[in-house]
Amino acid sequence: MDNPSRPVTGYPAPNQNGHPHPPPNAAYPYAAAPPPSQPYAYNPYYQAQTPIYRRPAFVRSFLITMIALAIIFGCILFIFWLVVRPRVPEFHITSLSVSNFSTNNSQLTANWDARVQAYNPNKKMSVYYYDVFSAINYNSVTLSRTQMPPFEQGTRNQTELTAKFAVVGSYIEEKSVNSINSERSGGSVKFDFRLEAYARFKYGGWRMRRKWARVWCDDVAVSLSSSSGSGNLVGGSKKCRVAI
Repeated sequence: MDNPSRPVTGYPAPNQNGHPHPPPNAAYPYAAAPPPSQPYAYNPYYQAQTPIYRRPAFVRSFLITMIALAIIFGCILFIFWLVVRPRVPEFHITSLSVSNFSTNNSQLTANWDARVQAYNPNKKMSVYYYDVFSAINYNSVTLSRTQMPPFEQGTRNQTELTAKFAVVGSYIEEKSVNSINSERSGGSVKFDFRLEAYARFKYGGWRMRRKWARVWCDDVAVSLSSSSGSGNLVGGSKKCRVAI
């Protein structure tokens, strides 16, 4: 009879938990995760190798370029101003006469003759005026308007301009009639002369862009009494305001 305490040889004793031993030369029973395929291997430095977004650098370079161009352009304009020294033309109204003046039943009839002196003070720039219009106003109310021929002024040139206005039975508001009659009782009436035109300056063969020129000759007094329908400029030549 065999001894029950004698171990059986040839087979390993079973584990105490009841599971058999793994076969010889076998891996651990819990399989390890397979290695990742090489093309998709995780690289902890991959993000550092991506291209850097350079929009801020481009914007900064663009702004620096624009500022440099603006400075260069400003220097060119400043040098041009030092060389040419452009000046605004001068205008004087030298004569203003009125005839056949009457205001009956808010209807105005009158003739005006105006003489204006235009002077170009520039030494190196000529001026050409076109689309020239002039008007006679009274307290911001236009009484008559006419077109004048274009003209050109060379350097240091002085030009005499004439403008004629006429109205027959033109309606004006009662408050304007009352104001005119009130001034006539004092022996004179103040009219406003306006001149507007496009002006183009020229320096040698270079032409500047056109500008809108406006001339105001305000409160030009004309001797005009209640008993007379004609009168002339009072006080001599009057300088006008000019904006270009």
